[in-house]
Amino acid sequence: MKVASLKTGSAQTGTLKIVADENIVAVEDLFRQHGELRLLPGRQICAADVRDADVLLVRSITRVDRALLEGSRVRFVATATSGTDHLDLSYLRAAGIGVADAAGSNANAVVEYCLSGIAELTCRGLFSLRGKRAAIIGFGHVGKGFYRRLRELDIDCVVCDPFVERQQGRGEEFADVRFCDLETALSASLISLHTPLSRDGEHPTWHLLNQERLDRIAPGTLLINASRGEVVDNVALLKRLERNKDLLTLWDVWENEPDISRDLLALVNLGTPHIAGYSVEAKRSASERNYEAFLQYFNLTANPASDSVAESKTELAVCLAQTQRSEVSNPTERVWAECLRAAFSVNAVDQRLRGASSTNGAAVFDDIRKTLSARREFSHYTFDQRVLEKGLLTPAVAIKLTALGFSFATV
Repeated sequence: MKVASLKTGSAQTGTLKIVADENIVAVEDLFRQHGELRLLPGRQICAADVRDADVLLVRSITRVDRALLEGSRVRFVATATSGTDHLDLSYLRAAGIGVADAAGSNANAVVEYCLSGIAELTCRGLFSLRGKRAAIIGFGHVGKGFYRRLRELDIDCVVCDPFVERQQGRGEEFADVRFCDLETALSASLISLHTPLSRDGEHPTWHLLNQERLDRIAPGTLLINASRGEVVDNVALLKRLERNKDLLTLWDVWENEPDISRDLLALVNLGTPHIAGYSVEAKRSASERNYEAFLQYFNLTANPASDSVAESKTELAVCLAQTQRSEVSNPTERVWAECLRAAFSVNAVDQRLRGASSTNGAAVFDDIRKTLSARREFSHYTFDQRVLEKGLLTPAVAIKLTALGFSFATV
């Protein structure tokens, strides 16, 4: 949790007016006890809606700036997202408005999205991690999490992040990280983007991958973007893929969301509507972090919660027959890939997005984001211990699955 421009105020329960995006998980359970709560579609929140509000709770689809807030009485803004490029932080600081984000809350969900997308391509026979080098561009919460998981799968990794590289005392956990420049990163077999969006400063990330850099990426490379759409020049990527569809692409973020390029969607291998960080666990964590910052800002105390009941896990059933076919070159990799695909099917989301027409594409984009609320992270799933006893999973695969968050139990 990060709180900026924190000028702690005071409020009595029932006196605050709170405007919130209607799709923020648990927003009613957490915030209604502290005042009048009004829920609205995030893309439709306008200046009139917040004029007499004290608190504004948003997601990435709501632009929060002077045009929205000037003349209002808003004192505190929280976004249930890791990124803050939809917030005009300079204006909010100057206006003395408290700001909180949920940095890191969805990191694990994004990492698992990337792994599940790789698993889908592996099951299709299009990509293998075996013997490959991965380059992670951006070493924040997501980049670090992805690095850990790839290393747990024994994948060689390099990292490109000039800001983190020059920091001292990164900690023993990442003492073995090999940093590289962008040119070296673009020579890897797997390139995954996890940078924030910035247009200014020493290392701006807007169109970090422009036409010239995209054209330098070798054929057969898997390029993943689960950061921000504008980090890659979408027109340049479209030209590269139209000219020669020789890159593998796992694409979750786009320029001009939700009105994305249908031509680019048609050419990427897997395309999803900015949902990499969407999971039950991530959304709960984001809401709770925003709520903690809200309580701190207004010097409030939460009402005691009722005792929670431990949530049961779901047994994951996976058909592994296809992994035994003679044409499968790496059965071990295929087994864990099938397990990841069973836990979260990126392909299913891709097909929903592709099913939209040219006239309702933006509506479908938003509808998927609104309805994709039941996705669970790997830690929610367990395997029956008997799959090991029967030899359906080898101990080596079980170790990798456990490292990725799955569990084994006698069902």
